[in-house]
Amino acid sequence: MNKTTIASLAALPILLASCIAAEQPNTECDIETVSLRLETPTDFFYHDYDTLRTVISAETDIVFIIRSYANMQSVPLSLRITDGASVFIKSDDGTEVPFLNGSDVDFSEEKVHHFRVVSEDGAWSRNYTISVVHDVPSEGNLFIDFESYRLDASGKYYIWDAPEVFTDGLWKNGNPGFKISRSSAKPMEYPSTPVAGGGPDGSACLKLETCDTGPFGRMANMRLASGSMFNGIFDVGNALKDALKATQFGSPFVHKPVQMRAWLRYEPGATFQDFDGKTVSGVTDEPDAYVVLYRNEDAGGNKVQLDGNDVLSSPYIVALGRLPHHYNEDGSDRLSNNPIHGITNEWQEVTIPVEYKAEIDNDVLENKGYSLIIGFASSWGGAYFKGAIGSKLHVDNVRLFCE
Repeated sequence: MNKTTIASLAALPILLASCIAAEQPNTECDIETVSLRLETPTDFFYHDYDTLRTVISAETDIVFIIRSYANMQSVPLSLRITDGASVFIKSDDGTEVPFLNGSDVDFSEEKVHHFRVVSEDGAWSRNYTISVVHDVPSEGNLFIDFESYRLDASGKYYIWDAPEVFTDGLWKNGNPGFKISRSSAKPMEYPSTPVAGGGPDGSACLKLETCDTGPFGRMANMRLASGSMFNGIFDVGNALKDALKATQFGSPFVHKPVQMRAWLRYEPGATFQDFDGKTVSGVTDEPDAYVVLYRNEDAGGNKVQLDGNDVLSSPYIVALGRLPHHYNEDGSDRLSNNPIHGITNEWQEVTIPVEYKAEIDNDVLENKGYSLIIGFASSWGGAYFKGAIGSKLHVDNVRLFCE
């Protein structure tokens, strides 16, 4: 063994120690999943998979919904948190104690439990609440007027309350993603905004506008953001990584929709562009509005959640109603400069019938085996970053009629 080799071997522990020392403690402090361990889950929940919740990045209030007659007391609770983090639960006297996975937690009388997750380096923490609430039977017909809105906690953009039938009571849209690309935008410069007194009856209405996402959006090849509104989940933490997957549609529903009526008015933007920002000449942008009912469980009992990839094409869809567009013979979209469905800048009530592709199983329906989607967008190709900047869709007084 020569001197060079000996010197190299002698230095190896020092190099390894340097590598180990360079690895910094984790700064993340998130709950990633929450699970309740029950021997017979469907005595309390509608599906076996309802006992497990994946927590999206922006979520801090985690709510499980159980059957209206169920009473959940001491239930083993398990949390998956980020590597190296610690989790504490607030006791009845207000003090924090370490939480041990699998410990029984009393969720009777819809008690709310407070948790704090502390990062491995101890410098960061995040507060969460976990609760179990009883399902509230909903009326079949829905009336949506978009009059209940407010600024989000950051004061940057607007959020809207949704009918109780929607799981977390909030409408979703792309505003949180737009905040990433245009952080300097004012609340009324976002793609989804309210218009006080702007509705056909003088009440507040919803305005969806296709907006330029600025230099950051161009760099990410997401050059425009269509104004949107839907029920479901928007996982802003994954919006840049996979925008279609981050947009998850639908809430469990126990009625059979047959028709949607909505008051609409529309102004297409001046120049239609493809996803790469290139102008598509002779094309007029079009709005989107749709109702979808889909089976939310597969043959193996696994949860089905539609996202931006298959919201209008999934084989689990049993019924669909959509604002007419110009289609190719095979059903795919084609660009057209023909007027879209007669919708103009004047308010008009539009009727969208819901057409069924499969028979409804009433037992499955009663046990929330189907999910409902209601969606609107200012550009029909906005999910693929196609549209015309400046396209504006105003929406108000939406009615969903059920059988």
